[in-house]
Amino acid sequence: MIELSMVRRMAVRAAALAPVLLTALAVLGGWDYAFSGAVGLVMMVANLWLSARIIGGVAERTPALLMPAALATFVLGLLLLTGVALGLQALDAVVFPVTGFVLVGSHLLLVLWEAGGAYGKHEAHATTARSDGPVGAGTTSDAVDTRS
Repeated sequence: MIELSMVRRMAVRAAALAPVLLTALAVLGGWDYAFSGAVGLVMMVANLWLSARIIGGVAERTPALLMPAALATFVLGLLLLTGVALGLQALDAVVFPVTGFVLVGSHLLLVLWEAGGAYGKHEAHATTARSDGPVGAGTTSDAVDTRS
């Protein structure tokens, strides 16, 4: 499923950014902040993975139900994240503002990074396709030299 490969790339990027983020949080607020940030990252990756499993499965089996499934996945993700957040807050296990900011911020950053990477790959492929085509197929080698 393409959705799971996207989540894998985002999880790898999150793992690459985690040491820098968690070190910065530890410097700013101690180990409580660093732990809270780590929890936010884990919640974000878990939410993306669950969404990818559901949406990818529906896309393969019943593409006509993709929009309702996406909406249901969004609502389910929000409910699960809210439940986990309320549980963590009740246990006083994390500094919740840190967890929330890391969860939302990393989600936005990684989704935009994934979208930007996909756009870059598409543009590179389009450029290659244009320059490798046969003469007369709209390639740059079709230009007529009008210099005299």
